[in-house]
Amino acid sequence: MIKKEIVGFTAGNFDLLHPGYIITFEEAKKHCDKFLVFLQKDPSLHRKSKYKPMIPLYDRYKALMSIKYVDEVYTYQNEEELYNLIDFWKPDIRILGEDYIDSNGKPKPFTGDNLPPKIIYTSRSHEWSTTKLKDLITKQTVIQNPKILEELGFQIQTNSKEKE
Repeated sequence: MIKKEIVGFTAGNFDLLHPGYIITFEEAKKHCDKFLVFLQKDPSLHRKSKYKPMIPLYDRYKALMSIKYVDEVYTYQNEEELYNLIDFWKPDIRILGEDYIDSNGKPKPFTGDNLPPKIIYTSRSHEWSTTKLKDLITKQTVIQNPKILEELGFQIQTNSKEKE
């Protein structure tokens, strides 16, 4: 009897790759033979709470394909296209971060939650996120180049009192 290949996937825009993604992909690959990444083109077009990606789509695709845990990458734009990808590929497992579990321990709604893939929640104990990375870059940039704020039109105020 031929063993069925176990297919797993995750989805996101993967704008700035950071150690948290690598940890997640490595963990995901332990649960499947083939690991797919569904790459969202620009989440900011449909969700105002999301940032527009800084890295162009093709460059994000190439970066993901260079990771040894990732077998294939497919792009999508909106949640309907994501649903169609899941329905087409019929993966066995889906990798979601534990942030998709609410405070009562129940799964939060997500695209395709009515489809059959088994959900495997990965730990966010690595504490990395794209938002955290962008914040760290911003803070370091301002520390090393404080004039950048002035160049962008921000007024820098100090709390020092004038000497009398």
